[in-house]
Amino acid sequence: MSYRFLKITTFYRDYLNYYYGKNKYEDKKSYIEQYNNLMYDSFGWANFFQKNLSKLGIDAYEIVYNAIPLQRAWAAEHGTNLEGKELLLYQIKVIKPDVILFQDSNLFNGDWIKFLREQIPSVKLISGWCCSPFTQKQLSLNKSYDFMLTCSPLFDKQFKEYGLKSFQLKHAFDPDILKKINFNERKQTIDFLFTGSFVQSSDFHNERTQIIEELINSGINIKLFSKLNIDSPAILFSKQVSYLLVKIFLALGFEKIIDRSLTLKKFTTLNEMPGNPNFSNRLRNIVEKPLYGLDMFKILAGSKISLNIHGGVAGNYAANMRLFEATGAGSCLITDWKKNLNEIFEIDKEVVAFKTAEECVEKVRWLLNHSTEREKIARAGQNRVLKDHTFEIRANQLNEIINQELNKN
Repeated sequence: MSYRFLKITTFYRDYLNYYYGKNKYEDKKSYIEQYNNLMYDSFGWANFFQKNLSKLGIDAYEIVYNAIPLQRAWAAEHGTNLEGKELLLYQIKVIKPDVILFQDSNLFNGDWIKFLREQIPSVKLISGWCCSPFTQKQLSLNKSYDFMLTCSPLFDKQFKEYGLKSFQLKHAFDPDILKKINFNERKQTIDFLFTGSFVQSSDFHNERTQIIEELINSGINIKLFSKLNIDSPAILFSKQVSYLLVKIFLALGFEKIIDRSLTLKKFTTLNEMPGNPNFSNRLRNIVEKPLYGLDMFKILAGSKISLNIHGGVAGNYAANMRLFEATGAGSCLITDWKKNLNEIFEIDKEVVAFKTAEECVEKVRWLLNHSTEREKIARAGQNRVLKDHTFEIRANQLNEIINQELNKN
């Protein structure tokens, strides 16, 4: 069945600051120039679904909702001064999609999705994506979608138990990235790498922080690229007050107050009181600024071993993007053991897995001392990604889900 598809994406704010910061005059360019350049940088999903759905004959579109210079360029070229969700609604009316996928279901849900259906009755299906921590309230708001998509078998199960229609769609890798980073010309000069986040919460990265601290203490030479979010006492107090206000307003039924405040709305996604992480001085001293997009893929391709540790919310299931990014870039991946990992990669042949920090230290040392075996694992992991875990494959899977749901209407 032919249909018009629109994916609405929200990129990490830190990435957008990073991207526009290093491309000083990017915001002066036309919409299409900015769009093509931003997508070439290959952050997150970029426009990989648009590109691969188009190969199937689908009329596919992508909007990066919070790329402000990009959105302003579109608005100027279409003769409007609208911003934010008002501009987004106008863009949707111009595109006239049959199917919409919101990549950030925490930002777009509930009454706004109902309002969107009223404004654009031609839209047949609206889906949300969620693969990060969520609250009970967000589960309720996600009922406004026709179905949910998630990378996690655990989330898929939880959504269905709550009464939401849900489909699992794993993360993936785009093979064109290898051409962009000149993969065959890159030498692996970094022994052991971690690039990612450290967010203080049992839902996020408490275990990750603990394991990396132990790796540092073991004397293993690890390079870290991350942003350490450490708030001043005043900012931390403000965050904690906002968190408590959200809890109070929700308990009293004052949800409209939260909806009118962008500051308070950010705290609806938290299940725990905000706090500062306890990073050691050794970790603080070696961490370097985070890398994103092609810069991140280049450093992954230049690393003999890459570390992956899931956030706490993942439970006992492997699901995150780094599984596919590191292996796709050609690095030997060592990752925390999960019960479904062997369904994605063959353990000890395509990736290496560990259950404790001590086991991780032991296996990293072994891999560094056995280059032939390490390189064999890295090649096998990359071959598996290029065979079974590309965005072209995921686009075909998404197309099957969409057609199945359209045929029910």
